[in-house]
Amino acid sequence: MISYFPAIYPDELVYSWFCRYYVHSGFFLSKSAMQELYCKRSDNPSKEFIGNLNSGAMEQIAKMYPLDKLVLEHTMYPQYARFIPLEQKKTALYRLGHDNCDAHHLFCVLPRSEGEQYLRFCPLCVNEDRETYGETYWHRKHQIRNMGVCTKHKCRLVESSVPAKSEQSFTFCPAEHCIGHNKVAFEEEPQMIRLASYLDSVFDAPIDFNKDIPISSILYDGLSRTKYLKPSGRSRYTKTLADDLNVFYGGMGLCNIASMYQIQRVLLGNRSDFSVVCQIAFFLGMEPEELTSSTLTPEQIQQEQDSHYMKDTAPVDWVQLDADTAPILEKVVQGVYDGTANENSRPERVSERLVYREMGLLGHQLENMPRCRAIFERYTETYPESWARKIIWAYQRLRAQGKPFYWSDIRKLSGVKKKNFQSIIPYLQQYTDAETANRIVALIE
Repeated sequence: MISYFPAIYPDELVYSWFCRYYVHSGFFLSKSAMQELYCKRSDNPSKEFIGNLNSGAMEQIAKMYPLDKLVLEHTMYPQYARFIPLEQKKTALYRLGHDNCDAHHLFCVLPRSEGEQYLRFCPLCVNEDRETYGETYWHRKHQIRNMGVCTKHKCRLVESSVPAKSEQSFTFCPAEHCIGHNKVAFEEEPQMIRLASYLDSVFDAPIDFNKDIPISSILYDGLSRTKYLKPSGRSRYTKTLADDLNVFYGGMGLCNIASMYQIQRVLLGNRSDFSVVCQIAFFLGMEPEELTSSTLTPEQIQQEQDSHYMKDTAPVDWVQLDADTAPILEKVVQGVYDGTANENSRPERVSERLVYREMGLLGHQLENMPRCRAIFERYTETYPESWARKIIWAYQRLRAQGKPFYWSDIRKLSGVKKKNFQSIIPYLQQYTDAETANRIVALIE
């Protein structure tokens, strides 16, 4: 029975709150605190959300803080759910607070770019926290994707040594223990400060659970006041928009600038990534309120929906589509194949179904795109070949940790079932050296 929880601080991540519970309760090991909070020994703390709490912990927390309010004000829910459809938004809010649900099943969580791999902090906020509360904590807004500046102090955020990913953490890393005294570097680029303030305003605005206005319609309205939409409203100049946007953000030091593919998916209503939406809207000069409390009429929404008709009726220029799609497809499938596009960094098998889903292709369109088809076939492999690469990845990752490990650890990390281990042995030397392959076989057998 949990007898004590510290007060939660303004804009504090739930993960940070649990870290302080671990410290304040006098536990010697994270493992002991986790047993008090989570259902199973295999549950690990979620950095961005809440995690698989046991009924006792959930009941105790609900007495202190309504679970929906906790999700809205102390997790990264506003970043991922802000622009998704209304019913999906409501479902995500409930399940993150009341169910054990993988966030990847609720909305799109993109892979992290360089500069977003670790939890970030503001040195001046750290000093203020310690003066006010006697300790610092992990601030939620400092973890927003592409947020490089503290909007309160106008100084650059600093990366800590604590990974932002949740997978395989099984430890609580309190900010007070992990953050020392860092030099303050003030941001000198006014545009970067304005972008940070923009992201902050959109993230922090109340979420409307009554109206369901597609973000594609909101951005279409923003485009209508620019050169990137034909006067007829039927054609978007997406490539020109992407090129100009890339130049605009190119010198600002963003972790991840939206690609033409990402912009296109958002404008067509197929994706709603927070960072991509905000980059487009900020570049177009749209006010944050246009994104968070839109006043579009049903007629305006329908106008945007009707503008998509050409996508289905116009003849397809397969040569041009193939040429435009090939470099994007190469990047997507390579990221899946080598694991750089995956949240847990694990390499995965590239399937035709995955290609169609990720690229937004229909029917058998890949058959009309020889360059794209050739790229896909280069990454095609059997299941045993894919399992072999996963086993090697897991072995190398565990070995790099410098601690003893066993075949069960490899199985758990790789996701390869025990019954499939024998079938991968012939393929090990295809992807690694003989010595490593022999060591893996020795562990398996």
